[in-house]
Amino acid sequence: MKRIALLLLVFLGSAVGCEPQPSLMARLDLESLGLIVEAEASDLEPIVTVYVQNKLPEVKIIGSQAIWAHLGRPAVPSCLSVLENPETLTALRKELGIQYLAVISIEPGEAPRHTASFTVGTDKSEVRLTQYVTVNLEYMVIDTGSGEQVYTGQAAGKSSDVADLKVGTQGTQVGIQLTKDSSLLKEAVRNALKETGLF
Repeated sequence: MKRIALLLLVFLGSAVGCEPQPSLMARLDLESLGLIVEAEASDLEPIVTVYVQNKLPEVKIIGSQAIWAHLGRPAVPSCLSVLENPETLTALRKELGIQYLAVISIEPGEAPRHTASFTVGTDKSEVRLTQYVTVNLEYMVIDTGSGEQVYTGQAAGKSSDVADLKVGTQGTQVGIQLTKDSSLLKEAVRNALKETGLF
């Protein structure tokens, strides 16, 4: 009995000590973050911005539009060469108060896939429709003070939806409302951001 009580105390003590580790960005103890999002779909930047803001509620987020407007440049695919310029980084730090700059590039993975499977039985038959979307995400976090690339990497995100049509002896059960590809794409982006461990 004493041995069981001792084991329980050890288990509880270890469980209390297992606190969740802070995200990579939270470890930087930052107050402001510049956020550049490169994506073909313009509606993905708000998804990224809201995700980051929810994960870092105390951090001031300065988005792409404010950064490019301040630099007097249009947002172009080759923006990284501009952002890696020490003078540009210094300007962002001094004039916009950006401590770190996160550049996130999002590209769709394979084309949205739709698959169907059929199950035929004596009591019921089932048709299952599945669709999924994937994205590839690359990121770079730059210290505007030193120009150092603090974090770089890539992650993949996937989102899927399933709809069923069942026909059996008790009648027909239908659920053929599939999520729009655009909604799945946004969810895949959120999943990719989660995979980075940044936020």
